[in-house]
Amino acid sequence: MSPAAIGTAARALAARECSAIAEALSPQPDVHDAVHRARKTIRRLRALLALLDNSPLEADPVDAALRRLGQGLSALRDAHVVVDTCQRLAAQQPARPWAEVCHRLTARRDARLAQALARDPAFARRHAALVRIARDLQAQPWESLRARDIRKGVARSERRTAKAEKRAARSRDTEDLHRWRRRVRRLRMQLEALPALDSALAASLKRRSPGRQARALHTLGDQLGQQQDLRMLRNLVRVMPGVDDRRGLLAQIDAEMAAALG
Repeated sequence: MSPAAIGTAARALAARECSAIAEALSPQPDVHDAVHRARKTIRRLRALLALLDNSPLEADPVDAALRRLGQGLSALRDAHVVVDTCQRLAAQQPARPWAEVCHRLTARRDARLAQALARDPAFARRHAALVRIARDLQAQPWESLRARDIRKGVARSERRTAKAEKRAARSRDTEDLHRWRRRVRRLRMQLEALPALDSALAASLKRRSPGRQARALHTLGDQLGQQQDLRMLRNLVRVMPGVDDRRGLLAQIDAEMAAALG
């Protein structure tokens, strides 16, 4: 693929991701699912920009704006995730007193969403921020992008992921595990974007099996994500007042966490 074509493809991919974020933040029947889709697409777009760190693009201000946009949705998504996780554990062991916990977490989730929409009706403020992000992205010098820039971006991401894995394996610290999860997810998204950016470059990396690597990273990311979801639920159950059989509920969560990573 020619340099001009690489830049055109990257610009188009960035524009599609901005459109997908805007669609997710539009009025939806299931706001919680929409927030999830918006955050996922924001992460994909940020992964693309990180892949281009070695290029002439000046994407740091755009990435910072995207990070703020995603962080503003994080509390909503986390509140919904713990409800889903609670309901899943309740279905696994119906005899345990999960019902009241799930009820309280559902009320907490709905209150947070109501507060967010009261502050930003129909996510209008977020839409305005996204318009600025899309405009700034389109103004970037995409025509200067080269295959070597993308190749360097992949190599950098692989190094950072390997470093995060080693650190997490040594410490088993919660934040280190979470950092490893973020690195795994970003690298997987970048590998999945490669064919759209430069099919020839993706083919040249075939000896490293980028497709299989992306699938393996997806599985690992899901496992680490499940750990994070369970940990959030555990922290809430641990301090929630008046919980029946708290010890039994925490033991079930701990068993799930142990099983999540085999």
